[in-house]
Amino acid sequence: MNNTFSPVKSLEQIILPIAAELAQFEAFFEKTLHAETEPMDSIMQYVLDSRGKRLRPILVLLSAKLFGEVNEQTLRAATFVEIIHSATLIHDDVVDNADERRGKSSVKAKFGNLSAVLAGDYLLAKAMLLLANPGDHAILQEMLSTTATMSEGELTQGSVGLSYHGSRCDAPQQRLPQCGSPTDQYLDIITRKTAMLMRSCCTAGALSVDATPEQVQQITDFGLSFGILFQLRDDILDEENIEQAKALLPIYYEKTLKALEGFAPSEATAALRDLTVFCANREI
Repeated sequence: MNNTFSPVKSLEQIILPIAAELAQFEAFFEKTLHAETEPMDSIMQYVLDSRGKRLRPILVLLSAKLFGEVNEQTLRAATFVEIIHSATLIHDDVVDNADERRGKSSVKAKFGNLSAVLAGDYLLAKAMLLLANPGDHAILQEMLSTTATMSEGELTQGSVGLSYHGSRCDAPQQRLPQCGSPTDQYLDIITRKTAMLMRSCCTAGALSVDATPEQVQQITDFGLSFGILFQLRDDILDEENIEQAKALLPIYYEKTLKALEGFAPSEATAALRDLTVFCANREI
């Protein structure tokens, strides 16, 4: 992108308004992943040591800070989304036979396929337990619906492939009905497999602090556009669907920033704007 969307702050600068809350999240996340027996606890420790940017929990925390104060329900929601994300990556590496994740050996490569599948299942069970209280029902319903949508997106991607250089939607073994234009289907797949989880991060954060329905909808709209923007940049970095991703990235950059215009000025609003700029420019 050559810093078209500058100035760009570092992620460390962007998350300063929620530094204390992120520390609370990390402690809660580590406690939640602890297993009572070996070798599961060793695998969970490996997952903890292989952490990424924590982008999804950051979205939960910032969305909560827009409308209130981070609380235990916010931390449970943030931990839920990071666990779901981690479980998905572990299972994906088994399906894709991937030996590396974030510059380290994948769980599948280090511990074997069976252990990786069971570890992913363990994480999913842990996630369900987090939001088992009646007061968490709205957030759990949002998250479970999104998890199902993500699976559909991954399966659709595997069925039709994500290479849209022609004018048709050709599947290697089957043709899905009503494919639409290549760009439409590309957007549909990245929305399902990536953007919906980021959308739900924002929704969950707002729900955890009893935001109004109007506020929830507004931050949800931001989250969806942000998630699409994130995946577009990801595809450019991975040299996949570059032509479409480069054409769509400026559109979704503007759309994501526009979604923030209705929020009152605050540290959280500024951080979400800076995070949008960061993701549009990131190199890793």
